[in-house]
Amino acid sequence: MAHSNSRRSLRPVKTVKDLGNSLGDRYSRTEAMDLEEAIQVARKAVDATPEDHPDQGRRLNKLGVRLRDRYLRTGAIADLEESIQVARKAVNATPEDHLDRAGQLNNLGIGLRDRYLKIGAMADLEESIQVAQEAVNATPENHLDRPNWLRNLGIGLGDRYSRTGIIADLEKAIQIAREAVNTTPEVYLNWVEQLDILGVRLGDRYSRTGAIADLEESIQVAREAINVAPEDYLNRVWLLNNLGNRLGERYLRIGAMADLEESIQIAQEAVNATPEDYQNRARLLSNLGSRLSERYSRTGAITDLEEAIQVARKAKAIDATPEDHPDRAGLLSNLGIILGNRYLRTGVMADLEEAIQVTREAINATPEDYLDRGRWLYNLGIGLRDRYLRTGVIANLKEAIQVT
Repeated sequence: MAHSNSRRSLRPVKTVKDLGNSLGDRYSRTEAMDLEEAIQVARKAVDATPEDHPDQGRRLNKLGVRLRDRYLRTGAIADLEESIQVARKAVNATPEDHLDRAGQLNNLGIGLRDRYLKIGAMADLEESIQVAQEAVNATPENHLDRPNWLRNLGIGLGDRYSRTGIIADLEKAIQIAREAVNTTPEVYLNWVEQLDILGVRLGDRYSRTGAIADLEESIQVAREAINVAPEDYLNRVWLLNNLGNRLGERYLRIGAMADLEESIQIAQEAVNATPEDYQNRARLLSNLGSRLSERYSRTGAITDLEEAIQVARKAKAIDATPEDHPDRAGLLSNLGIILGNRYLRTGVMADLEEAIQVTREAINATPEDYLDRGRWLYNLGIGLRDRYLRTGVIANLKEAIQVT
């Protein structure tokens, strides 16, 4: 999910299996702590099934899904690695013409993408796109699950666009997202997810091209997704997060204070709805900090700036991504931007020094081919320029020119 980076505005044997399904499904909807029991009974189902049994692939797949659910809750990389391993076994245990195979390929692709988001290895992203495409190709056009496979293919293409900036990936991702929305019945919960992804991709295109029609449509579909999602929907916080980000972008484009106020309200609601141990809470905090910083830039209220720094520091402190992962870079960059704003307000040199330090960390955490790396370099250049203006040390000016 996107970070804001604006500078200065800134989821006998048959009985066990069925019980595992029921417990796991209930977890997926309510996040109740049936998950540990669901994993336990799924393991028993796999262990009680001979390798040549026709249900082996199906039971492996269910175990993999539940392990991923736990990874999403706790961030434990061992669960993610095992879920991918189990998903591969499920695919390999299922004949190519079997109806279950497309779903198993899809789940393998999801796990690979999760690992890409955690580790940043491009090979995981490329394989996730490849298996997602296989899942789509193996599914008839009128099949009920095809929109879900399309959605995940589109997500992967969007990730690759975010990494490389190749516009063809973004255009194809939007095309696929529209197809997924149009082929999913509106009474299905999955329709909410399809809308959400379409909104995100439209927002990406707005950021690339500046076409206001994309921004307006992204806000429209984000609101629609929130309005139709149940209150206990597990991913509701990300629906809120995405709407808040888009409203923040419209504020920066048009300047309507109502958009900024609503974006802050929504960002706070997303943070408040997230458990303290949720691995992605840092992103929500970081986005809230960016919105508060933007309000400071508009109103000059120092309380907004201080709160922005507080939540941005908390985001950095609880972030669990590896030091060389680009998601970490966004958190660091946001903190640097906000610290830079406080330096401009108070003149405290420690804020400028820390802003430069964390921005350097953001750059070091970002692969050379990552689309946002140029933004981090630009922000570093501004910080170095400010230090030159304060100290007169010519080396700062030279480096500022070099990085920008």
